Amino acid sequence: MSQLTQAVLEVYLVDHPGHGEMLAPFIEWTGRVGVTSQLGIPRPPIELPEVTLSDEQRWDHVETLLHDTTIGLNIRIAGLFTLLFAQPLSRICRMRAHQITAGPGTVTVTFDTAPIELPGPLDQLVRDHLTRPGWASYISRPDNWLFPGGVPGKHLTRETMRSQLVARGIQPSDARKAALFQLAAAMPAPVLADLLGLAPQTAVRWAALAARDWAQYTAIRHEHNQIPTPYSTGLNSSGSPR
Repeated sequence: MSQLTQAVLEVYLVDHPGHGEMLAPFIEWTGRVGVTSQLGIPRPPIELPEVTLSDEQRWDHVETLLHDTTIGLNIRIAGLFTLLFAQPLSRICRMRAHQITAGPGTVTVTFDTAPIELPGPLDQLVRDHLTRPGWASYISRPDNWLFPGGVPGKHLTRETMRSQLVARGIQPSDARKAALFQLAAAMPAPVLADLLGLAPQTAVRWAALAARDWAQYTAIRHEHNQIPTPYSTGLNSSGSPR
């Protein structure tokens, strides 16, 4: 083992793809105890996320969910949580009612540790959701789901949310990436992680993408015929982008 060189190790990894992650802790240990020296597992480059939803398209989706009353209120709110606050549907469907605080003048939502004040008219949509007929019986249940499903004690499923949004032309994954891009450009990575419940390394990756030179990024996206612009960070009182 002491005769192992970096060149031999790299040849082995080429011949046995996928073994690097498994061997990394062992190679690190042999270096710490002095069995080997100056060996390391080459790590693949971390690819930055790719945003394919333009600024205009994202806000068109926001307008649809704010004002289209033919869509279920719970689906509208769930989609807006994704489009405005980059929340994944897998987390949204498991939200509890206590994560919403509806005061006399403001409505806040807590996705992780810090409450976020909801802009109008999203705040009113959430108030309407909390005061709809039958809500009192839901909120008194031990599970206390914000989006209860049709089965007693169960929350609305992710697939139910996703399929209804897709039916309206909204791809939740693309919507979340577009929102993350905007938010990462507007706040430091640690704040982004605390507000949205992101892993620190995820917040850093999005901050890196948002910090890239805009001229370079525009050129890259031009190849896909979708050129995003810096995002607005909220809504005005009428529900339009500001």
